[in-house]
Amino acid sequence: MLLNETSFLKNLQALRLNLLYKNQYLNTKLFFTTTKINNNANADCLNWISKFNKTSIPNLCYELQYIRSSGPGGQNVNKLNTKCSLKIVKFSKSGFDIENTRSRTQYQWIPNLILEQLLDGNEKTGFEQCDLMKLYYKPLKDCLIIQSDSQRARHLNENDCFLKLQKLFEQGFYIEKEISKENELKWEKIKKRENEKRLKEKKFKKMQKELKRN
Repeated sequence: MLLNETSFLKNLQALRLNLLYKNQYLNTKLFFTTTKINNNANADCLNWISKFNKTSIPNLCYELQYIRSSGPGGQNVNKLNTKCSLKIVKFSKSGFDIENTRSRTQYQWIPNLILEQLLDGNEKTGFEQCDLMKLYYKPLKDCLIIQSDSQRARHLNENDCFLKLQKLFEQGFYIEKEISKENELKWEKIKKRENEKRLKEKKFKKMQKELKRN
C-alpha cells in the first residue's frame, strides 16, 4: 500500500526529530551488571589496605637494598647508602583468598581481589594497569621495584617505599558499585525507548524503498 505525499512528509519530519535527539543516547551505557557483589570481601580488602605495613609482607617475599643517592643533600646522601630500593619477588603468585586464610601459604600475602585488579586493571582504569603499577611492575621478572631517596636517613626512605606500596594498592583497587533497583528500571526504560526508535527507523527505511520502487 502506497503512502500519499503528506503522510510521507510527516514520517520524514518525525525521523528527523528522532535523529536530533539520538546523539544524547549514543554514549549512554545501556548495559549494566546486576551480579551480586561480595561486599564482605570488598570490605576486608579495604581494611587490609588501610592496615598495610612492612609486617604485612613475609620476609621471604621482598628484598631491601641501600645504595648511594644522587642530587642535592651534601655528603650525607652522596657518600652514605641512604637510598632504599624495595624489590617484591614472585608478585603474580602472591595472592590468597581473603575469606579463607587457613589455606594461605607463607608466600601468599596479598588478597586475590587486589592482586587481580593490579595485574589486569579494572573498570575504572579501562581494564588496564593503573599508572603506579605500570611504573613499579617488571613483568619479565615478575617483581615490583619501588625506590625512595626523598629523605636523608635510609630508614625513612625504607618507610617511604612501603608507603608507596600502600598507595599502589589504594590506586589499583576499585569497588564496582551495585546498581540499585531504581537505576535498573531506569536503564531498562532507556533500552526499550532506543529499541523502539530503531524499529521505527527500520520501518521508515522500508517505506522509502517501497516509494522508490513505485
